[in-house]
Amino acid sequence: MPAEGNSPSLSSEEALSKLNPRQRKFVIAYCHCFNATEAARISGYSEKTAYSIGSENLRKPEIKKAIEALCEELSMSAGEAFKQLTDIAKTRLQDYMVIRQVERVPRVKKPLQVLIDEVQATIDLEEEYVQVAELDKDEQDRHEASQKDRRNTIIRYQLELARNPDAFRIVAGEPQLVDEARVDLVALQKAKGEGRIKSLSFTEFGPKVELESSFSAIDKILHIHGRYVTKMVLDPGKGADLKAWTKDDVGQFLAMLQEGRTGDH
Repeated sequence: MPAEGNSPSLSSEEALSKLNPRQRKFVIAYCHCFNATEAARISGYSEKTAYSIGSENLRKPEIKKAIEALCEELSMSAGEAFKQLTDIAKTRLQDYMVIRQVERVPRVKKPLQVLIDEVQATIDLEEEYVQVAELDKDEQDRHEASQKDRRNTIIRYQLELARNPDAFRIVAGEPQLVDEARVDLVALQKAKGEGRIKSLSFTEFGPKVELESSFSAIDKILHIHGRYVTKMVLDPGKGADLKAWTKDDVGQFLAMLQEGRTGDH
């Protein structure tokens, strides 16, 4: 008889075809809830018999093969699961931020005397310009009108400065290049689709992002690498007497066995 490891694997369709309708329903339900009692209830067994029938079904070779085949098709591989955990553990919000330089014009405080000097410098430059530029009469009239406005501005500033030597204005300063962080919405949406982000929504103030717990992912990775195990603690009064275990005790023990997390009991 060939070893079990060498037997050809069946597809879920082939494995399920060997079962009766109620058993097929049990297998499908179990692969979604991983609870034999609940799967038995879903497949039509009574509350009284669900626990015993569920446990019995898990021991039947044909049902076990069908469960393995269907779960294999429904689930990701161990390598895919480990990579997913690693991606979650490494995910940081800054991974979805784009830093770029943008131009900003700051508002600055300038004394009136500085403003007077700047306006006067503009007047002088414009006078030089009009001497070399070939302006027609309309252009000359507009240029002179602008120069007159600048001279009047100086007069106003001088009058105000005479009354208040500390007078100033808040004006536009020199343009500056500054770093700006923006959310990369395309990368966020892609990460959401890959399961690395728990939720992504949009509010009136912008995107709202909730990351998966990197601590939980790291914890699972450490379990996988065998860095530590979780010990199952049962009621001390029951000791090792398996007859005293409740259904919840058995369910907890079996679940931990499936996860490979049992230590000393």
